[in-house]
Order: sequence, then structure tokens, then C-alpha cells
Amino acid sequence: MAIGIAAYLGDPTGFTQADPALGRLLRGMALIKGVIALAILAAVWWRFGRPVFKSAAAVYLSGSWIVAGSTMLIWQLSWIPLAALLFHAAALSMLVVGWRER
Repeated sequence: MAIGIAAYLGDPTGFTQADPALGRLLRGMALIKGVIALAILAAVWWRFGRPVFKSAAAVYLSGSWIVAGSTMLIWQLSWIPLAALLFHAAALSMLVVGWRER
């Protein structure tokens, strides 16, 4: 759902016409973030194979949605600074919760 909303909100045509080289570079960065997002989603899927506290599950789920949505925003070349901030904040929060969880 987060990916669909981000895809709906973004429109890369103006950006890619204004500076095609930068658009290709940022799309490459979005692909790298997409691979990271897939790894995060796989780790969350693996983690939910065992019992997990509700608070940790909430962070994992919301973090996964935010990571996926922000990756799509970067792919759409829309709100890139906000999307990058959200991506890294969600990934860091999931790492901290995973580290602190027993």
C-alpha cells in the first residue's frame, strides 16, 4: 500500500527532462535502496517466524512500510530529501529495536 501511494504521488517526468544524468544517478541510488529494502523485508519476514512483542512488531511493520514507500518516492524522483530521511530513520529504528530485543 505504501508503494502504491508513493507511486501515485510521484511524477518523475519534469525531473528527468530537466537533468537526465542526475535522474539516472538518482534512479541508480533508488535501485540500491530497493535491494536494501528487500533485505529488510526478508529479515522482518524471518523475525516474524518467532514470537515478537507487540511494540517491536509495530516498529517492524511501520518501518517496513516506510522503507518501501520511501524507496518508491526516490524512484519517482519526488521529495527525495524527505524520502531519504524517512528511509534511514526507519531502517535505523528497526536496527535499534532488533538490537534491543531479547
